[in-house]
Amino acid sequence: MAFENLTLEKLDKSDLDVIDRLLTMPTILVNQNRVAYINDSFRCTFGCDLEAFNVHELETFINPIHIEGFKKLVSDALSGEAYIEQCELCVKTPTSDVFWVEHKTRVVLYENERFLLTHLLDINDKKQTQSHLSKLLILRESMLKVTQSIVKSDGIKQLYKTILHSTLDAIDHARLGTVLIREGDLLKPFAQIGYDAKSMESFSIPVNESFLYRSAGRHLKQIVKINNLNIFGDYEKIMTANGEDEYIKSTITAPVYINGVFFGVVNVDSTETDAFDDDDVKLMEFVRNNVEIAVSNQLLFEEKAFLSRYDSLTRLYNRHYFDDMFKHILERASRYNEKFNLVVFDLNDLKSVNDEYGHIAGDELLKYFSDSCKALVRKSDILARYGGDEFVGIFFNCSKDRLRKRIDGHLKHLMENPITINDRKFVCSYSYGISSFGEEGMTLNELFRVADDRMYQNKIRYKLGFDFIEAFDSGNVPIFDSIELKKFNESLPK
Repeated sequence: MAFENLTLEKLDKSDLDVIDRLLTMPTILVNQNRVAYINDSFRCTFGCDLEAFNVHELETFINPIHIEGFKKLVSDALSGEAYIEQCELCVKTPTSDVFWVEHKTRVVLYENERFLLTHLLDINDKKQTQSHLSKLLILRESMLKVTQSIVKSDGIKQLYKTILHSTLDAIDHARLGTVLIREGDLLKPFAQIGYDAKSMESFSIPVNESFLYRSAGRHLKQIVKINNLNIFGDYEKIMTANGEDEYIKSTITAPVYINGVFFGVVNVDSTETDAFDDDDVKLMEFVRNNVEIAVSNQLLFEEKAFLSRYDSLTRLYNRHYFDDMFKHILERASRYNEKFNLVVFDLNDLKSVNDEYGHIAGDELLKYFSDSCKALVRKSDILARYGGDEFVGIFFNCSKDRLRKRIDGHLKHLMENPITINDRKFVCSYSYGISSFGEEGMTLNELFRVADDRMYQNKIRYKLGFDFIEAFDSGNVPIFDSIELKKFNESLPK
């Protein structure tokens, strides 16, 4: 629409004086060449004056993301093209604070020039609320991913990475992030984004030297925002993932507590000073709360997954999982004609220890035995607690005679190195029996029956007071035959 066909409102200085006196809304008179007028409300709200506008132009006032759009609006309006009379605009104050306004604009004549008379309505609180809600939505969606990570059992490290990605996506100016987990008096990185991975492998920091501790002291409960890290001296020099040296200048660090115990921290960092605001702290509070829930759930999930396979006391495989594994071992051995030995172990005198000294002492003996088996069992072998004081193992690539020597050596070591429990020494010993797949059985029941019978023969020798250590040293460890076993059974009290 051409201006020749329109009657434009004419303004003079007296009209502007009226606007100054009566209108409390920030108002500006602007065209493509100059700013002709700003009212007192504009000066008070944005800290600008007319001379500064005409020296530095609109680029210093309007946010770079909107400057081209506003220039086009001015051009379209003053040339008679269609333009949006009312829309949102992001501006900057002299202190570089971001400020959102809604502008309502009309074309007027002033001093025989066409200008836009623009009134600015403060919508900063509205936009901040919208921004906060938008970030919260992003975080909530991301927390769903965290939940899915738990369900998929991708592992705790993947969980931390998902959390970090979510946090960096939601918090403006956050370029880098770490999850530091407490190990004793140290914090060590378990996940990171933006940092050089190799340099982070060897990184650790004492808890009392962390930004959190140095800012908050011993009470590591509150989220800490530090917008200028030179308060602690020099900026923190780091190597980024792209191999460049940069300096961390701002950080937000959130402590994480699991079951009331300080677990670690989630950090987001920036290479700019004054990078974070109070809204970011609120977002980190949301992140922290969800992290504590997610990590607690993950640890519970992993504990359940662990207990489905392992015995909680000895940390060896449990009977259920051993039975499942044996099916696969049997199938493979049958298909490829592989050989292996099955060994049944039974701790000696455990019931007596439990009865006389309590189950805590008995449990310590069980753990001592299972820990000692690290020297007996190779990576390819399998050892499980089968129930009570009984254990079962599968040993590959070893003849029965060589395996017997290995076990005898292990047993000799245990008997020569008693465990001390409540200032009392206990000898941990066991009886065992071996059976060989293919020669003495083709199923678990068959192999177990043979090995269990031979274990019981050894148990008889132990009850008869056989000197194991002397026999080990002489290399003469006899095995009872089934007739002697039967005689011994008949001699036992009924």
